[in-house]
Amino acid sequence: MFDRLLIWLREKARLLFGENTTVSASVSYSMENAIILWAQMYDTGGPWCHGGKNALHSLKLAQSVASELARLTTLEMECLVSGSARADSINTMLQPFIADLRTPVEYGCALGGILFRPFLDAEGRIQIDAVQGDCFCPTRFDSSGRMTGAIFYDHLVRGNRIYTRLEDHEFSGSTHSITVKAFRSMTSTDLGIEVPLTDVPEWAAISPHTEFSGVDRPLWGYFRVSSGNSTDRHSPLGVSVYAAAVDTIHDADEQYGRLLWEYDGGQLALDVDQTALRPDINGESVMPQREQRLYRNWLNGSSGANGRNLYEVFAPALRDESYRRGMDAMLKRVEFQCGLAYGTLSDPQNVDKTAEEIRSSKQRSYTTVKDLQRALGNALTDLVYSISKLLDAQWNSGAAVSPPGDCNVTFDFDDSIISDPKERKQMYWGYVTAGKFPFWRYLVEFEGYSEDDAKAIAAEADAENRSPEALTFGGA
Repeated sequence: MFDRLLIWLREKARLLFGENTTVSASVSYSMENAIILWAQMYDTGGPWCHGGKNALHSLKLAQSVASELARLTTLEMECLVSGSARADSINTMLQPFIADLRTPVEYGCALGGILFRPFLDAEGRIQIDAVQGDCFCPTRFDSSGRMTGAIFYDHLVRGNRIYTRLEDHEFSGSTHSITVKAFRSMTSTDLGIEVPLTDVPEWAAISPHTEFSGVDRPLWGYFRVSSGNSTDRHSPLGVSVYAAAVDTIHDADEQYGRLLWEYDGGQLALDVDQTALRPDINGESVMPQREQRLYRNWLNGSSGANGRNLYEVFAPALRDESYRRGMDAMLKRVEFQCGLAYGTLSDPQNVDKTAEEIRSSKQRSYTTVKDLQRALGNALTDLVYSISKLLDAQWNSGAAVSPPGDCNVTFDFDDSIISDPKERKQMYWGYVTAGKFPFWRYLVEFEGYSEDDAKAIAAEADAENRSPEALTFGGA
């Protein structure tokens, strides 16, 4: 659908949205092909893993990379909106979305980005739509690379008719405008003819044109993977977290196929002369039905004369260890290209153990996750702003919603993902011994004591005139 949408926009933008429209697909052909490829790799392993007799078995590395980075990015994540009654209502609205955020983030990691868009449902309630990277088309960017225009699409099937809804969103100056059109077609290869939105009950309450004034940014939050775009250096779009590893992932799937072939071709078998096999009613040699994989027929009947036995065991030595080492080296390369620590995909038993190598490998993963968390925080902050503006519009129309007010957004990500917990514990113990960090707070933070118990222990230590260095809490 993504490629068809781009074709429609490139050919029929003026027909769809008027002669004076500025709508155009701001997606290059190279980016279009890349997004389609990333989606295929996530869904099925890649175009090399399906279709044809030479299709490969997939290790599902693309899905594994996106899933692991999404897990690390959202692990124990907390988001709080505070500052007013408006903030409290948004915070309540946002929590179910935050609780299930890992899956949308995984899709965003896979396709280079995902867009969080608030909208009003038929009952006037605000919902949040997570629009995947191949389900919208960017149409405009400002000089800083921020997306300021996009077209979203949705379709429904009613009998043999396909209804498509296109929403053109454009931010310009201090106005965010939305133009909605519906189309009906008998085939998925074309938009068909324009029809009123009221022809589809689910879309009947949608206004054909809406404007929000007094805004300073587009009314969505765009989570963009923070990585250089080697596919199109001039495109502001994000790239998949596994974009740099596409060829290596292909090589790893091929190596996996070789390993499977080694196991398949090395199965124990018996080569049997046809004279040793029982003939059927037609005089042809037959093998026992349950052992057809075990027995293999010689058709030359040359046993005896050439000193050949009636039975010979076929049991070649497997070369699986060599294939495994080769595949493990490829997996390590994928980890490096995707910003993951060694041992995430590869065999952790084969990872180098020197302190500097371990530190460098972990730091690579920490940096990748930290960049993703920063991008996610920016997207969610923009989402909160967008929800507040929709509530402003409802407030101005007399709806019973919370009044305008300040909305302060704070995030708390799991620190152990960004910094080594052991090193952090040792660092704070150093602060305690230097007198720059309260001992009781150290006990709460790193030893699991309640605040009351920790203060009692610290007071007892002071009363007995013991220095913190004499205690054993700072151990690894």
